[in-house]
Amino acid sequence: MGPPVAIHYNADDVNSTQQEDTALPDDSPRKIAIAANPYSGRGRNRRHLDALIAALSAAGYQVQPLWEKAALAELAVTEGFAETYRCVIAAGGDGTLLHVVNQCRAAPVVVYPMGNENLFARQFGFRCDPRQTVDTIARGRIRQVDLGRAGDRYFTLVASAGFDGYVAQQLAQWRQHGEGLKRVGRLSYALPIVRGMRQYDYPPMTITADGQKFDGCLVMAFNINQYAMKLNLAPGAEPDDGLLDYVIFERPGSMRLFGYALSVMFGRHCRRHDVHHGRARRITIEAQSPVPVEIDGDAVGITPVDISIEPGALRIFDSSRVPG
Repeated sequence: MGPPVAIHYNADDVNSTQQEDTALPDDSPRKIAIAANPYSGRGRNRRHLDALIAALSAAGYQVQPLWEKAALAELAVTEGFAETYRCVIAAGGDGTLLHVVNQCRAAPVVVYPMGNENLFARQFGFRCDPRQTVDTIARGRIRQVDLGRAGDRYFTLVASAGFDGYVAQQLAQWRQHGEGLKRVGRLSYALPIVRGMRQYDYPPMTITADGQKFDGCLVMAFNINQYAMKLNLAPGAEPDDGLLDYVIFERPGSMRLFGYALSVMFGRHCRRHDVHHGRARRITIEAQSPVPVEIDGDAVGITPVDISIEPGALRIFDSSRVPG
């Protein structure tokens, strides 16, 4: 039997969420919740956040900063929340946004990026700029984008199983060790990556993408075309096409992983015979040995995992035509 052939979808085959922006009515709510990463309350980020709060208040909005994760969940289930809040601002990095989309999707979302990579913000043009953020909210243009789902958790960027999941797992264990908060910076990934290159054993997985079966040691399912270090793993991924773009690396081993990384850097990985890529609405990942899974950089457990797409599940404010 020959190698599996990926299913390619035409535009007419897809339940796309691409559509014209919608506008909030003139009498829409003036209350805004800010879900802030606890580290946003320190140093330079605190100054950025204070400037945002001041700009929103000057524009006539009632601002409610939320510093604890549980506070947003409690607010989201308050009666009348969707009718009384204009939006939720995710002030932090991609991890903060991940928390917001899993706790509160009743109101549209704005991103005020203060993290390491800020991949979602990069995709949609959000900036750490109080004036741009206020103008985006005041303009009131809303667009719908897709959300991925891994098990019972939503994600905005990518879900993966394999080496990336191992690194996220190691990082989570480091953050939970000892007392107090630990801020994750780019250098925080160095030790888990080195440890993974030495210790991770690359268990084989069976991946089923809309009925097509593949074997691999690392699988990634993208909702948008963004990844750390500006690596372009899924060049065709669109945030509103109703599909996940998957990339499956077949062969195990740290030296082969290094070779795959070089191929990605030079944009040649999709030409390799041992790399499978395509688009699917549903992807299941199974393995005889447990394989760690991550979404948007957060460890979320082990295989088996069912990954799917929910078209148009997230409303965001459109900042694309707001002057900088």
